[in-house]
Amino acid sequence: MRFRLKYFLLAILTVLILLIFSGVHFDIPREELEKKYAKEKSQFITLDDGSRVHYRDEGKKNKPVIILLHGFNGSLFNFETMVPFLISDFRLISIDLPGFGLTGPVPTNDYSTENSIKIITEVAKLLEVKKFSLAGNSMGGGIAWRYALKHPNKIESLILLASSGIYTEEQRKQIQKNGSETPLVWKIMRSDFASFFLSFYTPKFFATQGLQSSVYDQNLATEELSNQFHQLVLLEGSRKAILSRFSSGFYREEKPEILNDIQAPTLIIHGEEDNIIPYVSSYNLAEYIPKNQLIIYPEIGHLPMYEAPDRVANDIKDFFTTF
Repeated sequence: MRFRLKYFLLAILTVLILLIFSGVHFDIPREELEKKYAKEKSQFITLDDGSRVHYRDEGKKNKPVIILLHGFNGSLFNFETMVPFLISDFRLISIDLPGFGLTGPVPTNDYSTENSIKIITEVAKLLEVKKFSLAGNSMGGGIAWRYALKHPNKIESLILLASSGIYTEEQRKQIQKNGSETPLVWKIMRSDFASFFLSFYTPKFFATQGLQSSVYDQNLATEELSNQFHQLVLLEGSRKAILSRFSSGFYREEKPEILNDIQAPTLIIHGEEDNIIPYVSSYNLAEYIPKNQLIIYPEIGHLPMYEAPDRVANDIKDFFTTF
């Protein structure tokens, strides 16, 4: 009996060791990832603080400018399928925010919303763009509407795609109660010890499960896209940066009334099947932002610009005829 138990425990230990080591990944050198993902449209710009920002500047120079902001753990590549539907009517500038994509870690080690706002302003200035619209998905949406509050004179309009918003205390409790679909890695990040562990233990299934949670049509959770998410996280220094962003604090004390001060016309789009940010968040935005248009997409998840790029593009074009 002891003999069998010994080998049973040894087998379990072996499996655990294999699972751990299969999820341990070393950083991928920047040069390797840039060679793979920085295609001909990609450019880099160095700011005064030494931050080297990856961006794309596409479309018509004489058309209205839209700056595209991705979500947490995302990149400008998340907008790739939508850009072709807008490229004839707009100048589209997409940015990898600090800590993410091919921008990755920045010398200041500042991954706050405030620094993202500063970097957007600097990139726009260097590209000689004085006024623009902001289109943000998830975290990028939260950065977009906060940018509009801080720099109202620079913003022509807002496009919020499954944007982070402001919840009431009751809504927060309900969201926590229904949080079973939240990506596993996001839940783990809330622990200080687990955050340290994740700085070197980053199994690919985290990226796969996160993508599957983000889209309604599971056929869109492709192996290629999962690999891209996973590999970009492994860019040297990015894991530490991303974990820093996650622990840099949230705007828990904000009240929805601050949204009353947004002056820009705002298009709000949200997927009804969003497992990451419930679409009630967009109803809150619509209730308080004075000039807005709210559209809820059935059978769409957290990435509407990827899941329904043609529809989002058409709604953006229609929106621009209203102001």
